[in-house]
Amino acid sequence: FKPCNLAIATLFGLLTSSSLWATDTAQQSEDEWKFTLKNAYINRDFDNDALKDTGSWSQAASLFYKSKMHDTPLIIADKPITIGADASVQYAVRLSSDKHVADTVLPFNKETQSQASDF
Repeated sequence: FKPCNLAIATLFGLLTSSSLWATDTAQQSEDEWKFTLKNAYINRDFDNDALKDTGSWSQAASLFYKSKMHDTPLIIADKPITIGADASVQYAVRLSSDKHVADTVLPFNKETQSQASDF
């Protein structure tokens, strides 16, 4: 994953975000916090006997914040421009012990042939 791709994806996300455009919908009156836990177990049972069946188990925690919208002194089309902020923090930890298989759940280092225990 390249920083340039991240910048392009971020810019695209900002340009397509509905919170950047003036709308007639009611403004959010309070800040919003959301905490989620996700548990993932993936088991791969290959039909080919030469391939080892793999599986992984991981736990993730995510915290999301969405601020209320605030009016600014700037006005476009007789409506004030509003601003707000959204933020998120995510963390994942591997619970299974087999860390030498690239299962695409957590990052895998091809040089050391090991998967990250957390991310």
